[in-house]
Amino acid sequence: MEYCLCIKPNDKNLLHIVSQDHMHKTAYAAYTVVKTALDEADAFATAAALVQDFCDVHGDTDFSNFQTWLLRECL
Repeated sequence: MEYCLCIKPNDKNLLHIVSQDHMHKTAYAAYTVVKTALDEADAFATAAALVQDFCDVHGDTDFSNFQTWLLRECL
């Protein structure tokens, strides 16, 4: 099963991992997919890699610009 790594505007969470089967539901209408993964383990590894890439560039103390950076880097 494929999984989507998503962000949601005005949300404190850095990323959401949602199965591809659930993305059609209205609860996820505001989510923006930034990456996809083939399985759950790959989704967690991809999320960790994205956070690590951000920390390498910006440091690990302030994640307030994470969504902006992610949208610029991934879309």
